[in-house]
Amino acid sequence: MDDAETIRRTLPALPIFPLPGAVLLPHALVPLHIFEPRYRKMTQDCDAGLRVLALANIPDDRAAAERPPRVLPAIGIGVLTRVDRLPDGRFNIVLRGVQRAVIERELPTAEPYRLVRARALSPSRPAPSAGELANDLKRLVLALSAALRNEEAQALAQLAGRAADPGDLADIVAGALIANPRDRQAVLEAVELEPRLELAAQAAAAALARTASNASAPN
Repeated sequence: MDDAETIRRTLPALPIFPLPGAVLLPHALVPLHIFEPRYRKMTQDCDAGLRVLALANIPDDRAAAERPPRVLPAIGIGVLTRVDRLPDGRFNIVLRGVQRAVIERELPTAEPYRLVRARALSPSRPAPSAGELANDLKRLVLALSAALRNEEAQALAQLAGRAADPGDLADIVAGALIANPRDRQAVLEAVELEPRLELAAQAAAAALARTASNASAPN
């Protein structure tokens, strides 16, 4: 069963892991340490089942104070790629981002963790300028790799060169270069290709500008 079919099966009752500032973009790998009993149960159930769960962003302190904590409706669905159970029952896991989705409603459940009904999000219209924007983004990534000359930048350039389509390219670059949760959430919510490519290009251009500024600064 491929990722798309696996996620389609989980959408009617999808486990969510609410965390402050947690934004899972497609293709990103997020390591998590699971220690609360309810999320240990969630991890155990997911690992024994379809190995799918979603990260849900708690955007601020006010949202965190609500019961249950309020999460943003746009979520990132991921697949468990690694599950290490520790002797005391905690887990170290790695979640690989696969799909954008939106929460339609929260479900009643006897489980200690939260379940939602979700709907997958995909671009709704053709993107005539996506090819040109993608080429511009690739040029920025190559320039950044040449300027930095480190393993991380070279790996990003290789991943960008192998991206299957403009949407994947934008997510790969944004996932690597954008750390701020609010900015990452903006990329997650950018379902259409043009704005997503533009956000990724802005991040790449800013990284390139910082690199040039650092190189020209006096020692």
